[in-house]
Amino acid sequence: MGEVKTMKPEPSGDWYEAIIQTQSSGIGVNDIDRDLFNETFEAFMSGSYDKAYAGFSELGEAGSSVSQYYLGMMFLNGKGVLQDFCMAHMWFNIASSRGHEKARKQLEKLTQSMVREQVAEAQSLARHWVNRKSSEDLMG
Repeated sequence: MGEVKTMKPEPSGDWYEAIIQTQSSGIGVNDIDRDLFNETFEAFMSGSYDKAYAGFSELGEAGSSVSQYYLGMMFLNGKGVLQDFCMAHMWFNIASSRGHEKARKQLEKLTQSMVREQVAEAQSLARHWVNRKSSEDLMG
């Protein structure tokens, strides 16, 4: 279903910069731990999916839409996690709502292949996540 585009980091090995240069909007890499992002993306590209999942989860919780997109890709393709279209939809939905264009496109494709009940469940999961994060942000 979804494909991850192969990228090569700059000679410095900086995946953060490579991502910024290949995407134009809604990438969500500003104000995140750049070292963690680089380590996480390197783990993902090398197939160390457990490490990638942990890093993308931390970064996604911090609001990185690019990390949320890659969580969606991991769930969509069963990379390091059990394949789960509802969870993939949830992460694509969240990243899309933050302006990530590739997530929006994946969300549209995935929605077409899911039954109405799955989409409703995924949307409920996304709403719950957003509401939880909003409450956490208000509390501080």
